[in-house]
Amino acid sequence: MTTAGKVSPDGPTVPDSRSVATAIKLHDRYVKRLPGGRRAQFANLRLDGINLSGRRLDEADFTGSSLVDAKLDRAVMCFATFFGADLTRARLDGADLTRADLRGACFRGASLSGANLTQADIREAVLARASSSGLTGLGGSTGAADLSGMSAHGADFTSARIGHSFAVRADFTGAQMKGVAFQKADLRTAVFRNANLDGAQFVGCKAAEADFRGAILTNVFIDDSDFAGADLTGAIIDIGLLDHPALHNATKPMTDLEAGLDLGVLLAEHKVWVDTNAASGKRIVLTGLMLPKVAWSRRALAAASLRGMVLFASDLSEASMALVDLTGSDLRQANLRQVDMRGATLNDGHFNEADLRGANLGPLSLGAQTRQIAASGVGASLVGANLAGAILTGMNLSTADLRRADLSGADLSGATLRGAMLEGARLQGATLAGADLDGARGL
Repeated sequence: MTTAGKVSPDGPTVPDSRSVATAIKLHDRYVKRLPGGRRAQFANLRLDGINLSGRRLDEADFTGSSLVDAKLDRAVMCFATFFGADLTRARLDGADLTRADLRGACFRGASLSGANLTQADIREAVLARASSSGLTGLGGSTGAADLSGMSAHGADFTSARIGHSFAVRADFTGAQMKGVAFQKADLRTAVFRNANLDGAQFVGCKAAEADFRGAILTNVFIDDSDFAGADLTGAIIDIGLLDHPALHNATKPMTDLEAGLDLGVLLAEHKVWVDTNAASGKRIVLTGLMLPKVAWSRRALAAASLRGMVLFASDLSEASMALVDLTGSDLRQANLRQVDMRGATLNDGHFNEADLRGANLGPLSLGAQTRQIAASGVGASLVGANLAGAILTGMNLSTADLRRADLSGADLSGATLRGAMLEGARLQGATLAGADLDGARGL
């Protein structure tokens, strides 16, 4: 149809609709390895508004083409080439762009929620987010990939390369971005809330005013980058990284002293609240504070609200923590041996390499009707955690990451492990009677 491999200086041309339909049919045969199949060559074509939803377009060539407002949701486009293509406002929700060539492409205002961009090459891309007053940008160099205004909620960018890209106001909320290499990317005001950026690299990047609240920033490498005004509140971040010069002017979790709190008084009031069944005293409610290596062994913390807390390497052994809320909290390498966490909420918490030997995370019985409240760890990360002999009966561990965890002798009877990751986990002597293992991996 057109010459592939380079962008035409004259811009995209309008193709004949019948030739496009024929090319799509032949490409479908190509990807299915059927006789007569032919790889689609859509380079330098004007395909604005085209509907290719759900199509198999692996290896198709869209170099330099205009796909403004195109419908590509759920399309499979592994190894496809979109070099210099214009995908402004395109809909790519749920699309598979694994290892696609997206260099210099424009995704301004595009929607990629739930899309898979694993190992995609997005260097020199622009990803800005659209607003009610139109597309907002802070300037970008010609040829830079444009991701401004892009919405990529829950998209998978694992090991993707996002270098020299313009991603101002792009929304990566909840995205999987492990190992992503950001090289001289413009990420100002971009949103990375609750995104997994473990092992990501930020080299020569502009990330001023970016939103990293609740993001996973472990094993991150930062060099020659600007994070002034970036919000790291509630982020799971290596303690040493907080002192990095690039983060000096970022908004970071506060300590108890910075927040003007007296932990001793708060803990004492909470104990009275527990002992008197809430008749007096005051329940402890802390959110997003940084309290690494705190010593709270054998403390009365039942029903405490400790959401988004940084309790890295803390000692909570034998503490009374029934019904505690640790949603999104960082307890990596914490000592939780023999802790009572019946009915506790650990959803999206991080307990990698924590010591939970003999911990009780079973259900809590309440009232004369023996109503039971099960513990919940939906989406929790327990990689390498020691749960030997722990009581996990009836616990909801759906989508939890239990890779390399020691569950030997643990009681998981009636537990929900739907979609959980169990690769390398030790299960010798564990009780799994009545457990829901639908979709669990590694068994």
